[in-house]
Amino acid sequence: MTIEGATAEKSITAWLEANIGPVRELVKQDRWRPAWDAIVEGPDGAVPVYVRADRGEGLETRPLSHEYAVLRLLEGQGIAVPKLYGWCPEPEAIVMEGVSDEPFHGGAHEDPALHAIVQDYMAILADIHRIPLAQVADAGIELPDSSDDIALAYFRLADKAYQAGKKQPEPLIEFLRRWVLANIPTNRTEMCLLVADAPQFFHDNKSVTAIYDLEMAHVGDPMMELASVRVRDINEPIGDMPRLFERYVAEGGAAIDWAALDFHTLVSFLAVPMMTRSTLRDKHPHPAFVEYLSWDLACSRAALEVLAEVTGTPLEPVATIEAEASSFAHAFDDLVAVCADLPAPNGLLREPPASSLARYVQRVNEIGAQIERLEREEIGALIGRTMPSLAQCEAALEECLPDLENARQPELIQLFHRFVMRRLQLLRGYPAPIVTRGLGRTR
Repeated sequence: MTIEGATAEKSITAWLEANIGPVRELVKQDRWRPAWDAIVEGPDGAVPVYVRADRGEGLETRPLSHEYAVLRLLEGQGIAVPKLYGWCPEPEAIVMEGVSDEPFHGGAHEDPALHAIVQDYMAILADIHRIPLAQVADAGIELPDSSDDIALAYFRLADKAYQAGKKQPEPLIEFLRRWVLANIPTNRTEMCLLVADAPQFFHDNKSVTAIYDLEMAHVGDPMMELASVRVRDINEPIGDMPRLFERYVAEGGAAIDWAALDFHTLVSFLAVPMMTRSTLRDKHPHPAFVEYLSWDLACSRAALEVLAEVTGTPLEPVATIEAEASSFAHAFDDLVAVCADLPAPNGLLREPPASSLARYVQRVNEIGAQIERLEREEIGALIGRTMPSLAQCEAALEECLPDLENARQPELIQLFHRFVMRRLQLLRGYPAPIVTRGLGRTR
């Protein structure tokens, strides 16, 4: 059961006082996951505590208790994670040490010292990958049974969320997921415990002090781990990926299978829209609509870039759409101006969600109708018939995919790439690298 607001904070306070000591302070963070920073009076003085709670119905991809089990396993293996104080049953939350060191949020492409710390993180990944699978299984973490299960471990997690939330045609996702299922690596049997959302860590400007955010951890192909590093790079730049991969291998990590890495890179990018798109339609108010939308669109773009590389399909630049005059523009201008004075968030949000939404709907008013018109026209030209609504066009395109995906695959890749690049123009001004940063090089 999920409880919220004052009820949740009362319950968290009671747990902290029963298990650690009197609560001096409890402050909710501004972010897409409910989380609190607390100061608790322990036997030896003030103790900083972090409470990481369940996202709630419709936003969580797996139980938070899974992440708690992974953290306990890593702590027992001597991997640097925040000290665990325990499990709060209501609201469901992991209670751990509040780490005061610096969280990594990118910038390693410009800072050699920070890039060296990311290299050290790659060595920690190699250590995690060597944890005996028997101990992983004893922690309650499922082991794949076959090469298909190894290859598709992460895809199936995403696909479960996607199928549960799918209520309308999704031709881009369907096109990419069909490619995944038709190109499963059959020669890969190596598996290990994966962080699967790397690299995320705290550091003291010299070394990694703790790794965190392990909700996606699972057992699978180690190439999927390296793929997740590529995913992180488009939003939190990590720098010289070839050097990072070299460090991983040198520290005893798996030898790189480039074809498998490409497969898992596409899967890792595709998993993002598969897991988040339904929340953009169904969760209102959404805790971070534009942030999630930036993940959805940019990861769709990167998945198409991977497929274009694998298939040798050229991708052309997409023209900037010029704003159309609108008699309603003044209202959107005022909305953006009013939201500009909102206080800055105190957590991981880049800006107040209302500010992001205001600028987004302003852009929708300026270019949204043109985007929909171009999509209807281009789908109609591809399938040979036109329909009055975009929803009808998308349904028809999804229905035609089995006939088109082999004979006209390059056209589909180029079509979807244009669609995504145009829609990313709706996010102009959003302060996230992911909006404009493409796929990084690995060799």
